Amino acid sequence: MQAAALGERRRDVRVMGVVGLCHFFSHFYQLALPPLFVMIHQTEGYSYESLALLITIFYATSFLLQVPVGFFVDKFGARLILMAGIALLSATTVLYGLIPGYPALFALSIVAGAANSVFHPADYSILNASVTKARLGRAFSVHNLGGFVGYAAAPVLMSGMGAFWGWKTAVIAAGAAGLITVIIAIVLSGDFRDSSHSRRDPARRPGFKADLKLLFSAPALLCLMFFALLAAGQLGPQWFADKVYYLAHDVPVLVGNSFISVFVIGIIGGVIAGGIVADRARDHLKLAFISFFLSGVGMILMGILSPDSSLIYPLFIVTGFLFGFGFSSRDMVVSSLAPPESSGKVFGFVFSGLDIGAAGIPIVYGYMIGSDRPLQLFYLAGALIILAGVSVVVAGRSATAREGFTQ
Repeated sequence: MQAAALGERRRDVRVMGVVGLCHFFSHFYQLALPPLFVMIHQTEGYSYESLALLITIFYATSFLLQVPVGFFVDKFGARLILMAGIALLSATTVLYGLIPGYPALFALSIVAGAANSVFHPADYSILNASVTKARLGRAFSVHNLGGFVGYAAAPVLMSGMGAFWGWKTAVIAAGAAGLITVIIAIVLSGDFRDSSHSRRDPARRPGFKADLKLLFSAPALLCLMFFALLAAGQLGPQWFADKVYYLAHDVPVLVGNSFISVFVIGIIGGVIAGGIVADRARDHLKLAFISFFLSGVGMILMGILSPDSSLIYPLFIVTGFLFGFGFSSRDMVVSSLAPPESSGKVFGFVFSGLDIGAAGIPIVYGYMIGSDRPLQLFYLAGALIILAGVSVVVAGRSATAREGFTQ
């Protein structure tokens, strides 16, 4: 009995590690090119507008394909699709440095966006089916942590390698690291389960119309709105705090960036702690709501508190901690509402809200920064996070009334 429990624990840790590592590379490759834009501009002569377009097309492609990939995950299995996705994304990153010309960069960005679309549907399908329920909160925590570490590592490593070796060698080296990781992941993931295993039971194999009804049910749409609001609110302080404080209080940009760094450190700490607590908590809905509500209040206070105050750094780190703390409970809520045989498409659908929120809000924040009241950005960001907390509660209660997403 004890040996079986130990074996189960080791397997759970292996699943978490492999999926978390894949998610790390997903986020790392999203920022593989941007830190090198200055070098690419100087050596190749491409305009910054044309380089920014590469990022737009990457995320647009990823957004458009995320839901279709979710259907494929549920039908054909997540492991094969996940391995193909990271292999293709790694190979594309290598090709950035091998194939000359802007048209090649543009085409490869489309391919990279398509490869990136597999991670949320496949990752969550595997975690839901493979990890013991008692450790699922920590599994989601490791997954989210891998993504944030990838975001943190990419600017430093890519700019550093670019400075030493040039931008082409930097992307080739980064892509090669991912290809090595694919081999390791394939070896360690042979016994992974996913949503396709549940669909092998004819009684749990819904048709296409039932799948569409599932995705357009009230709980699923509310979860989609929740993720859109969450992304839109998060990007306020994380992307624009330095600019807001510079315009409103003449705070040096370097100091403003230190506030952002502290905020992200707080998020990472919250993600780790939130995963541990999520495995012990019973009411994930309440935990997620409290976390996001309080973090929204913290963002509003960012616009009220003077940046000269001794409380400004504690405010940013605590607000970030509360925001990250809710992530695992958030994922537990969605997991509890999604039918096991449809977790790929459900997670693919609701997580596409992150792309919607991230794509739609920058122009609004840009308008506020250009106005004579830039501090209003923090008020809007906080309000969006509070609304996100409310929407996840409404989604949970709606799903309870309908017995999940299935009715």
